Amino acid sequence: MISIDLEFKLTLSKSFVCTNDYGCENKEMSYAVVQQSPKTDPISSTDDVQYAKMRIISSPVFQLRDIIRALLTSSSPPPSCDLISTFLTYGQLLGAKSIHGYLVDRCYDTRTLINDEFSSYQGVALCVTYDVKLSEQQWEDIFGIHESTSTISKTATSFFHLTDFLCILSGSRVVYYDPNERMINDERAYVSIFDLEHDDIEVFQDQFSPLDYFLLKSKTFYNGTLIRLPLRTTSTTQISTHIQTLDDIKQQLFKYFNFNHSLIELLLMQTNLNTIEFDYTTDFQSFTRFLSIEKHSLAAIYDTQSTTQIIQLTLSKLINDISSSDGSRWLLSLQNDYNEIDKNKIEIKLLLPLLPLCSSSDSYLPLLRSSSYKSIQITSTRILYYHALPSSINSLSNVDICIQLRQIKFPKAYALFLKDLSRLINPTTSPSNFSIDFIWELMPDIDELQRLFNENQKYSTQQKQNIQLINNIIPDIWEEIGKQELFYSVTEGWGYVAIEDMIINNVEPSPMQDVLTYVFSEANAPIVILPPHVINGLCKYSNKHYLKVMTPFHASKLLSENSSILFNLKSEQRLLLLKYIILNDPDPNLVLELELLPLANNKFITFQNKQASAVYIVDNNADFLQLFHIQQHDRFLNPDIDQNLFEKLSSKSFQGKETVFWFI
Repeated sequence: MISIDLEFKLTLSKSFVCTNDYGCENKEMSYAVVQQSPKTDPISSTDDVQYAKMRIISSPVFQLRDIIRALLTSSSPPPSCDLISTFLTYGQLLGAKSIHGYLVDRCYDTRTLINDEFSSYQGVALCVTYDVKLSEQQWEDIFGIHESTSTISKTATSFFHLTDFLCILSGSRVVYYDPNERMINDERAYVSIFDLEHDDIEVFQDQFSPLDYFLLKSKTFYNGTLIRLPLRTTSTTQISTHIQTLDDIKQQLFKYFNFNHSLIELLLMQTNLNTIEFDYTTDFQSFTRFLSIEKHSLAAIYDTQSTTQIIQLTLSKLINDISSSDGSRWLLSLQNDYNEIDKNKIEIKLLLPLLPLCSSSDSYLPLLRSSSYKSIQITSTRILYYHALPSSINSLSNVDICIQLRQIKFPKAYALFLKDLSRLINPTTSPSNFSIDFIWELMPDIDELQRLFNENQKYSTQQKQNIQLINNIIPDIWEEIGKQELFYSVTEGWGYVAIEDMIINNVEPSPMQDVLTYVFSEANAPIVILPPHVINGLCKYSNKHYLKVMTPFHASKLLSENSSILFNLKSEQRLLLLKYIILNDPDPNLVLELELLPLANNKFITFQNKQASAVYIVDNNADFLQLFHIQQHDRFLNPDIDQNLFEKLSSKSFQGKETVFWFI
């Protein structure tokens, strides 16, 4: 619908003397407001009439009065969080990075107002500012100052339990929105719009005085957006009988931001906002900061489809003159994709709390369950919160949630989230609570789920449903994980490798794992250390021919081609290498020509070459091996090595084609 441009004709009597600091005294003042049709010829100006131009347009034509009537018949005002959520929603829609609220404990003069009945709105007020200006489209889409059936405009009703009168300032435009009287009487309401740069507003000086602090020195422009909400101070209003005070607003703010669900909503739904501040003032000279939230990214990774950040949130409060500050840490991942079925763009946000603020009350749990975001228990100890667009997919309550998760490509988003997270973990810059093991902890564990199923009598119905849910989509998640380069190779220069390139180190964490990792990295092989449950998941659900698991053959081949690696190893480390190769694959050919044979003199020599007809020479003492056809007791096999290793090396499998016995 096209906005209607009308013109207010304000007829002012010249028989007045102004009363102000300049000594004038106002004796008589009157004005009449006449609504003029666009086709009516304008009245010519005379000496007795002055005109101040003021554009007006119709308010939204959706059934707003039905909403107001519902508020009137309600036994209590809407939840206070509706007000705060609306502020945050507006901030996100505007693309604001900062919100600054002011509890203004001050009253203003009421002699020069647009309407005498507006005098009750010159008292204490809540002012909320954003650091961005409204575009023309935003004026229409967000605040509903146009003829439209847009459902977004209905959010304006979230303010009505607090006030009956809205003032909106952005750039040089000021809007006064008074739905109370006209809407209750089933009449078309009108919105008064002023242009500070071109309209004569001096005749309404008191009406605009509450905006002075926010305007530039020229009083014609504000570099941002302001919503001023005068608090309801009388119970005679037709919209609501609930009286508000500044202290009420303060307590509502404290309550809202003191719970985890509010921070989850802040991070998932309002991702642009970095700063939220609220001050108390009586004169706009001194300010008391009683609440602030600061959000900054500790680290971030940006890919073509996804963005993942480590976010630090700091919540500071001033209650009863006591300052307190709490910090929390979160992982936030955003992924954009396209759904071929519905031909819609998909945006899914994943949020994982690392160090969340602790809630001291469960009174907001019903709100948590009714929030626009959802949660899924990825592991027995980790809950992931997510929000997805388009909303039509989320609204399919009668569709199995597993189908919904697949429709919004949750498995792919989660795999990308892990991929980004793997790149965020850097030993030199990552927070102390981060390590590469954190990624493996977030990967679904088949064995863990089986254990949870076996112990399902210990869990509530909701927990059982979560276990069943994650179990159903585990194959999808692992399939997507197998496609991502989220595996970190310890090899210098390789970084993160694809599953088809990497060699999996399947040795349990131990000194043996360390020495094997060193050997592979020095040989520039893409070795990746994975815990057993990750290997199990990859083997069961991903393409098995892609997987290359480290074997004694790999280690032998690398040592043969890079013999200098052994020079930097200690005796204990060489023994670990020999033990790994021989005990896992007792093939003498894997150690031939490697300097890994431990002697009784604590030195290592090279096993015989592959062309030798005999590998060892055994003396009359079956507990020792001698390498050459001479009697050198210091070259006997070291008897202090691992017994299993000693027995393998002493066995007949390590004898050559010709075994010669020497008797001493």
